[in-house]
Amino acid sequence: MKLRIYADFNSVGDGEGAWCWCLRYNGMLLDEVAPDLNLSEGQTVVLFYEDPAEEFEFDATLSFRNGQWMALPDKSSFRRLRG
Repeated sequence: MKLRIYADFNSVGDGEGAWCWCLRYNGMLLDEVAPDLNLSEGQTVVLFYEDPAEEFEFDATLSFRNGQWMALPDKSSFRRLRG
């Protein structure tokens, strides 16, 4: 089963696509739990966003960039769960 990570979808474009900052896993800061999760470059995860009005997710590929975990969402995998 893929890890489901809460992400900031205010993207960072760099010519390769729109990267998202990976923020939380099960309510904990991702950077704090990353060693326990054995995260790796190229790993496929699910990125999600939720608030009271909506919830959606994408499949994405992880990368460790500029000292933090980021992911490149596969825009074709968009799934609206609520809203």
